[in-house]
Amino acid sequence: MRRPRSGMPALALGGVLSLALAVPVVSALPAAEALPCDPPFDTLPGCEGGGGGGGGSDAEGWSTETIAGMSVQLYVPQSAPALSSGRALMVSLHGCAQTASTLRTGANWQQTADDYGMVVALPDAPNGGVIFGCWDYYDGNHSRTNPARHDDNLLGLVDELTDREALGLDPDQVYLSGLSSGGGETMVMGCLAPDVFAGIGINAGPTVGTTSGQISSVATSKAAGTNTCTGFAGSGADAFGTQLTSVVYGSNDATVAPGYNTLNGQIMAGIYGASTVSTQSLEGVPGSSTAGSATIYSDGDGPRVSVVQNTGLGHNWPAGEGPGGAYISTSSIDYPAYLTDFFFEHNRRVEAGTGPTDPEPTDPEPTDPEPTDPEPSDPEPTDPEPTDPEGPWCGSATNAEHESAGRAVSYGVDPYNPFYAVGSNDYLGQGDATVTTLVETSDDVYDVVTACP
Repeated sequence: MRRPRSGMPALALGGVLSLALAVPVVSALPAAEALPCDPPFDTLPGCEGGGGGGGGSDAEGWSTETIAGMSVQLYVPQSAPALSSGRALMVSLHGCAQTASTLRTGANWQQTADDYGMVVALPDAPNGGVIFGCWDYYDGNHSRTNPARHDDNLLGLVDELTDREALGLDPDQVYLSGLSSGGGETMVMGCLAPDVFAGIGINAGPTVGTTSGQISSVATSKAAGTNTCTGFAGSGADAFGTQLTSVVYGSNDATVAPGYNTLNGQIMAGIYGASTVSTQSLEGVPGSSTAGSATIYSDGDGPRVSVVQNTGLGHNWPAGEGPGGAYISTSSIDYPAYLTDFFFEHNRRVEAGTGPTDPEPTDPEPTDPEPTDPEPSDPEPTDPEPTDPEGPWCGSATNAEHESAGRAVSYGVDPYNPFYAVGSNDYLGQGDATVTTLVETSDDVYDVVTACP
């Protein structure tokens, strides 16, 4: 459903405590002067472009406002909405040691907003965040009305913007995304208010119910995360029936355990009843680096959850192009484009037939309607032994067997331990029991293949 283009990270709370942040010192200056500061410090008092004030207009469709107790970077495109029911709203949350200005400059939202006629709101965490700008995603005591947390601020932001008739927003097209602590808060809000958010995009976010210190290894389970998420929703849980989730993470993330990402996808797929699993390459996805794969969880009517592993990406927002910035990668997929396309293509709340006439889906229907194992990388072994004893080794085995034979390495605790092929560092998925097929392309170098030649 993506329109043709005219041309097409932050840390969770526990991780920032080890950072030595070099905040620029603002010297005494005449009242009319300001010190130029690079992101993420450009919103500090005394720095050019930020600090105080309740609002103001900026160039190219951006404005800065104070909404629901937060400073918000707001983008309203000049292009028409992609759907006749009205404009979509994307709220995107920065991570720790980032600001909304960082995302405005480098997260690559403006082009996608223009493509879809979508309003983008980038809020700063209230009162400077918990620490270093972090969102308070942690623990299990979230509610829609607790003024001590950030949840009610985000709901207030959506309420105010959807009430502005001039924006023409469709309440069935309200989406939320975020990186790291912002990704954790995105999952919290998707669970807390599934009736408000038709889709959530979680980028390297810890699972709901975890603490601020539980980021380097998976510290919860699918059952616990599911109970926390559905408990947040309470009487609004019926809205899960039409919600979508996208998860994205990098193979090189050394800050938030990669296992949280696959776990988050499994939790939401389980809540949605999306039990059909398929995998897709990222070929054709916008961006400068499309190595990796997407795991799609579907129900009988199509995709509900997308879990994207972008090979080579670290703990960053995957912008895919543009100037980049603090914890923003330009060597990645264009996640704003991918995420928005996934939401527009599969939104269950918008009346059928209201979309553009030039759909270009990036997520075709799954081809494996009855998987025997919910893990995305667990096909039945088809080549248990090398197909040519005289030539290079090729065969299928569990990740644990590959590791035992010296063909793979891993770290962490089963079933959330990621595996990588020796020599190539190809990602093999997570868990000892996951089955993958490897071929030896040279001495002690193994590549992932779908089947042996």
